[in-house]
Amino acid sequence: MNYQLVLQVRGESLSDFDAMMDLEQELAVKLGDIAEVDGHDMGCGEINIFILTSNPEAAFEKSKPCLIKHKLLNRIKSGFRVLSEDTFTTIWPENSADEFIVA
Repeated sequence: MNYQLVLQVRGESLSDFDAMMDLEQELAVKLGDIAEVDGHDMGCGEINIFILTSNPEAAFEKSKPCLIKHKLLNRIKSGFRVLSEDTFTTIWPENSADEFIVA
């Protein structure tokens, strides 16, 4: 697994954190063999879930049902990078020209 996929949502409250913990657990099951949920962090007004994968696009697509279930698909940003590099490629929102940054 040579890519890191990041799911990022604005938030810092305890309820936001609890919701992301639930999502993280569901993603670990849903992604199965194509990715490994590698933890999370919270700060600077955002919560990030880190996922290791060989195919970030496929892992994101497979994550979408969980994001929809938690009503996060329209609130989330997502990007990926090669593990040996620092620059992220934005994958969501679709066709976004915004730079993806993990604070």
